[in-house]
Amino acid sequence: MALHRAGRLEAAERCYRRLRRRDAGYGEALRLRAVLAHQQRRPEDAIALLRRAAEQQPRNPVVHHTLAEILRAVGRDAEAVPAYRRARALDPQRHATGIDLADTLAAVGESDEALAVYRAVAEAAPGHDDAHERIAMLCHERGEPGAARAELERWRAAAGSAAATRRRLGAAYAAIGAYVEAAAIHRAQIAAAPGDAAACAALGGVLQSQGEFEESRRWFERALDIDPGLGWVYAALVADRGYRLPAEREAALGARVEAENTEPTAGMHMHFALGQLHDRRREHAQAFDHFRAGNRLHAAAAPFDPATFSDRVDRIIATCSPTFFAERAHLGDPSERPVFIVGMPRSGTSLVEQIIASHPQAHGAGELDDIRRMVRELPARLGTRRRYPECLADIDAAGAGALAERYLGALDARAPAAARVTDKMPFNMLWLGLIALLFPNARVIYCRRDALDNCLSCYFQIFSRGLRFAYDLTHLGHVYREHERLMAHWRQALPLTLHTVDYETLVAEGEAGIRRLIDCAGLPWDDRCLDFHRSEREVRTASVWQVRQPVYGSSVARWRAYAPWLGTLREALAR
Repeated sequence: MALHRAGRLEAAERCYRRLRRRDAGYGEALRLRAVLAHQQRRPEDAIALLRRAAEQQPRNPVVHHTLAEILRAVGRDAEAVPAYRRARALDPQRHATGIDLADTLAAVGESDEALAVYRAVAEAAPGHDDAHERIAMLCHERGEPGAARAELERWRAAAGSAAATRRRLGAAYAAIGAYVEAAAIHRAQIAAAPGDAAACAALGGVLQSQGEFEESRRWFERALDIDPGLGWVYAALVADRGYRLPAEREAALGARVEAENTEPTAGMHMHFALGQLHDRRREHAQAFDHFRAGNRLHAAAAPFDPATFSDRVDRIIATCSPTFFAERAHLGDPSERPVFIVGMPRSGTSLVEQIIASHPQAHGAGELDDIRRMVRELPARLGTRRRYPECLADIDAAGAGALAERYLGALDARAPAAARVTDKMPFNMLWLGLIALLFPNARVIYCRRDALDNCLSCYFQIFSRGLRFAYDLTHLGHVYREHERLMAHWRQALPLTLHTVDYETLVAEGEAGIRRLIDCAGLPWDDRCLDFHRSEREVRTASVWQVRQPVYGSSVARWRAYAPWLGTLREALAR
């Protein structure tokens, strides 16, 4: 174990093998060898060793838990569930196992059982932060905002005064859009501990989401005065185009990003911040160097497989044919409330939603996870082993009605009086097959943007979750062309009203483009849509600053300034 901790893996493995030969019944040696094999990127060897250890020590919860962890690490979530269940049955007081089991159940689409396990942990350990937080987040993702808020209130009542718990609770309120409560919790923590840099930064983030830019800047600056190593705060400040980073702070940022002891995630955010600063000064070579460095740090921690993405598109196209939809035209709910805004990230989806949401009869719900969660849960709900999209063939009228009712119920909870509610999750474009079955009268607005501008905008942006392809120019080009292929299929096969909005045209046309967009949403004209940038609705995407500005064209043909460095992107787009 000392050799293992020191990183001398081959020597450690020799010791584990000798130990095993001397004491064949010592199952812990098998488990430790498995952990080592996993670290050496030999997952199949690790799993085989753990299965042997589980046979020899069937009542050892640690062995079953380790097996489940490694199965999850290699993407075999369904196989991990029974191993976690066994570990929890053997040691029900180990609440971390319960949390891991519930996390895995949620990942495979068993959200009802996941909630039950989370609640069991919360009941057994009332102060368990993980349980309360996950219950709230899962309820929010399921479109149950009331349940999410109620759980956070229970957590808030049970929580102590620990700074970490307060910060985490505030972040959870912000995650469900309860910004007033989130700000109050962060302010209380700052009052108790004025030197808490993380709480100051968190308050700045909440205020920025609300459009309170001046106050958010003050709290971000205070956080950096206390702890100049908070990398994400630099990125958040620079994302506010109305802010100018003082020269002395920029110099300190440049020195810190090159320091050997800078943590990789913090360094990634710092590189992106410096990239944005140089970009604004038209120092394009320096800007691209920093963006490239930041993207490499991010890509190293989040690998992307282009072949898997292409296979998914292939299977959707093969399954979702015009004949497929014609045979199922009787399914779904006739509601016209949902408006799905899809397309590549950074293609204008936030701008389109902000314009529609400024209409008094519309509500902008933001990037909802509801449809993706339904897709994940479909095989389990339908009792089939077939994955999405093949499992769509198993949906009947009752099943489609229940899913549609669930989605509409979530919209009612968010905006009960709105005639139209927008869902601007860009990659709902992958799930339009399910959407067509559930809502045959829904509107789909496809946002399209020049390929080079769109990909470059993604490359220059840190996204809050997912989008692993966005940190490599070759992967960006690949996904852009695949998304075009999929959207071409939807235009030919989808039995829904599908409108295409070109970003460049919308920017150039001004009022005429906005009027056409409101008509696409099926709404009567209202002059307030021209003042969309004055809306006070909270925005929780990377476009938090841009959507509060009038339409501007400075992002059109932005790629030309970076043409010397876009060779790999051009090659990927050409393929």
